[in-house]
Amino acid sequence: MTFSSGLADLLAINQVTVPDLWQQEAVAALRDGSDVVVQAPTGAGKTLVFELWSNQGKNRGRAIYTVPTRALANDKLAEWRARGWDVGIATGDLSENLDAPVIVATLETQKNRLIQGDGPSLLVIDEYQMLADLDRGLNYELAICMSPPETQLLLLSGSVANPQDAVKWLTRLGRRAILVRHDVRPVPLEEVHANSLSYHVPSEIRGYWPRLVAKALAEDLGPILVFAPRRQTAEALAAELSRQLPTPNPLPLSTEQKLIVGEHLGRLLKTRVAYHHSGLSYGARAGVIEPLAKAGQLRVVVATMGLAAGINFSLRSVALAAESYRRDEVEQLLKPDEILQMFGRAGAEGSTKPASSSLPPRTSPARCHPAHLSRSGAVDWGALLTVMDAAARRHRDPFAEAVLTQERLFTTKPIVLGVEESLRHPNVPCGLRTDPERARHVRKRVRQMLNSRGEWQDYPHFTATPVRDVRVMAFTDNPEKPPESVLSAKDAAAPGADPVKGSFPAGGPQTWAWFSCCRLWPPQLL
Repeated sequence: MTFSSGLADLLAINQVTVPDLWQQEAVAALRDGSDVVVQAPTGAGKTLVFELWSNQGKNRGRAIYTVPTRALANDKLAEWRARGWDVGIATGDLSENLDAPVIVATLETQKNRLIQGDGPSLLVIDEYQMLADLDRGLNYELAICMSPPETQLLLLSGSVANPQDAVKWLTRLGRRAILVRHDVRPVPLEEVHANSLSYHVPSEIRGYWPRLVAKALAEDLGPILVFAPRRQTAEALAAELSRQLPTPNPLPLSTEQKLIVGEHLGRLLKTRVAYHHSGLSYGARAGVIEPLAKAGQLRVVVATMGLAAGINFSLRSVALAAESYRRDEVEQLLKPDEILQMFGRAGAEGSTKPASSSLPPRTSPARCHPAHLSRSGAVDWGALLTVMDAAARRHRDPFAEAVLTQERLFTTKPIVLGVEESLRHPNVPCGLRTDPERARHVRKRVRQMLNSRGEWQDYPHFTATPVRDVRVMAFTDNPEKPPESVLSAKDAAAPGADPVKGSFPAGGPQTWAWFSCCRLWPPQLL
């Protein structure tokens, strides 16, 4: 037995991972108390930075690792628990072991606690380019800008063109942040156009995608990850590839695997073809398909584009089946950073073969590049109301707190909420917190009367009263001598009645009222 073969038998040595210099730099900055923004290609090992910081799940303070999708959160949970970590999860539909030192979560589940100033020791935001997303970007932006000062931030991405702006933003928020950038892919990426594949396939194989995949497999470009725009398209394409491609070596499945995936998907897996989307059960996706893909047992996996960020495996080649995908009932053109992220799944660290990517015929390769990160431009009014409510509970000005929150967002341009003018006039007699000209538009006329106690009060509203119940009040100029009586309309009309002089017929009413002054006297009572 040679010395090298003896070393190969030592399991402990085989499991040792030596971090690259950029990973060591990021970990050292975190341990020094700085926030770290990491820019590195997909598959380069960004997650390893957190794993090294946490000392393989034995970190002292609590760490929350946020991911874009529930599927990816489940994958991280299973992966780290398999290593013996004490890990919890919070994804909205699942909350478990929340007292663990490491929590895997979707960011939306942590936003409110961060707004209220309750943060962990380290907050990891994987794929922070989601900050530019039209639907979810506001959640990412607020989570970052409202994180307590004692919470360290680790931002990870491989598709941001201006990560230095994220560092400037954190610095503007009063945080100490550095950028760690690594632009070298772990596996070289080659671009292969469909028309360049010249291998002759049998005529029995029909259809564009079956013939293209057959050519790619014959030229040793497999296994292949194909991104399709929709679930139905992914399942249909996988079924077509399973029917058309010859299968000289069927994949044997265990009884447990067959029960998890079902009969239909089981038939596809036997031909070493599978589909992958969020509609699959977690057991089928993470327990069968992904382990088989990582082990190199599948020839083709057809995945939906919407789950590109949630895929936790890489294959030799990546192909795009369309230029757009459906999102919230709207057909959305693929963005450059989304294409880059999908192509980032080509190849895997440690592979000796170069990865390859295939573009649709009408897609320009120039579209595959990191995107310039900028905020969506919207305002999260619900979150602002939460901020204002928290400020009011702490006896602070809620309007001033809302303006301060907007000033902390990822932009240098002012975002007007409409309350800024009010803050310039905090103390005005009308209480409207605005200038007289603006207050004029909301003022209303108030009618008042001076009551018998010498106080001005709002004039009472008129009510319908029968004539027989109406009373005529007598007045006097001498406050020391009140009128003798008050009579009804019926008594006032009786012969001999003179209310002004205070003479009334016998049998008149015995009650009286006295007003020394009245600002407005309604003629209806006379």
